[in-house]
Amino acid sequence: MGKIFVLLFTLALAGLTKAAPRDFSTPVVLDPSPRKVWEVSVETAQTIGADNSSDNYFATQLFSFGIEPFRPLVLGPVRVRWQLINSFVASAILEGPDQYYLGWAPQIRAIVPLGESRWSIYGTFGAGMGVANANENDPKDGGLGQDFNFLLMSNAGARYAITEAWSVWLGGMWLHLSNAEMSEPKKENIGADSFGVVLGAGWAF
Repeated sequence: MGKIFVLLFTLALAGLTKAAPRDFSTPVVLDPSPRKVWEVSVETAQTIGADNSSDNYFATQLFSFGIEPFRPLVLGPVRVRWQLINSFVASAILEGPDQYYLGWAPQIRAIVPLGESRWSIYGTFGAGMGVANANENDPKDGGLGQDFNFLLMSNAGARYAITEAWSVWLGGMWLHLSNAEMSEPKKENIGADSFGVVLGAGWAF
């Protein structure tokens, strides 16, 4: 039995000495940081009505929850990130016969980093629906026509990454409210358009 044990030990030792030596100069990454795919954001926008009879002035707040489901699209030197966003919209109508609009709008956002800097440019487009406190009885008040209205909005501008998680952005915004002529002929659908600025902040994780 002792001779067999010595023989097995000798064979094992010979196998270890013939194995390729490990290169300890290359660091081993045990837990790489995961890609941040979620972002919670808040935005505030001030837009002034144009090309409608009410000349509404909107103070709009957006609370959004977004996901970046795919890795960035690389087109030569250009890298494009895509976010899918759910936004809850609360708008105070400071001028005109209506007082508020509450709604929901899914959006898509493209973000293009500028080289290796903290800066990037972005563009967002979304469509949704919601309710207002429209006066449906007076056909001459110039309001939204009915409580239920559709929402279109788009904004674009520049983003700045404060840290890997926190970003801020500033851009121009277009906001459109309309009932798609469902209030007609009882009341005109004015299709309220407004333009202005939007300021936002987001936390990615």
